[in-house]
Amino acid sequence: MNELLLEPTVRLFAICAGILALNMLLIGTACGILRVIRGVYITAEDYRFMGKEPKRPDETIERIRRAHQNSLEHIVPFFGVGLPYALSGASYHTAWWLFVSFTTARVLHTAAYVAGLQPWRSIFFEVANIALAVTAILLLVNLL
Repeated sequence: MNELLLEPTVRLFAICAGILALNMLLIGTACGILRVIRGVYITAEDYRFMGKEPKRPDETIERIRRAHQNSLEHIVPFFGVGLPYALSGASYHTAWWLFVSFTTARVLHTAAYVAGLQPWRSIFFEVANIALAVTAILLLVNLL
């Protein structure tokens, strides 16, 4: 494993994957903490356990939850495409542009989603989408 991480493209992927995993972990944790602080839970059994009556959904919590869900839907495929691409003999410079663009755009997308910033949320979403699509296409090119 240490030898594999000495490969610059694989190391770059690992760094980006770590940043993206932290992004998902932090936004998911923020949602959970805010639920406890505001007493707005996700299921009826949570309310019963806490001895409270169900409340209406909290828009801030729901926004954070949607940002987390969106991250799961788009970052997980990056993990599945990025590593094989890094291992496929990809050019470091091309991988750098794709991985760093995707990572930066996804982190900024999360921030823009939570803050409700349009058109930035959509712009960051598309930048990340394009980077992921190009990565997948180049992976297929490298393998075929």
